[in-house]
Amino acid sequence: TGFPMVDAAMRQLRAVGWVPQAVRMVTASFLVEYLRVNWIDGCEHFHDELVDADAAINAMMWQNAGRSGVDQWNFVMSPENASQDPSGRYVREWCPELAKLATKYVHRPWTASDATLAAAGVELGVTYPRRIVDLASERAAAKDSVLAMRRAHLSKNDANGYDVIVLPCGATTRVFTKQEFRLKADGSA
Repeated sequence: TGFPMVDAAMRQLRAVGWVPQAVRMVTASFLVEYLRVNWIDGCEHFHDELVDADAAINAMMWQNAGRSGVDQWNFVMSPENASQDPSGRYVREWCPELAKLATKYVHRPWTASDATLAAAGVELGVTYPRRIVDLASERAAAKDSVLAMRRAHLSKNDANGYDVIVLPCGATTRVFTKQEFRLKADGSA
């Protein structure tokens, strides 16, 4: 993907069938919020690869990442900010081609100068991939598509813009909805 934290996670998942929970969340957020891939695809892939796969926990995490669960994430985890790997050790282990980069560049190699990259043996697009998406534009597109879908189904929102679901008994209840996705009755944000 060109985003070291995501690439490290996917390499670890493939190699050993396990990824730390916080890194799973970064990967899920990247897939859903930036690549706009249906959360079900991520859920199925992780379930097939994880040696500790738990159908209920895996599905719940992916539903929440995909804004389909009753406990939707109220955050988007950036694949750039390194909060889950402040020392860069995790990325260096799973993306050894970036191991010689200074910590301030290991999660964002595209911010390093050409000279810094060359000194570390990194050539973007050759020894390590270029980023496959622009995060800001893809996040904006994801938000726009969610709002368009919600506008097409305003009856599924309450007066405060929260999702409304029908319970098995026929009663309705509202569930958490991120502020940025709450719409007024007329469809405005």
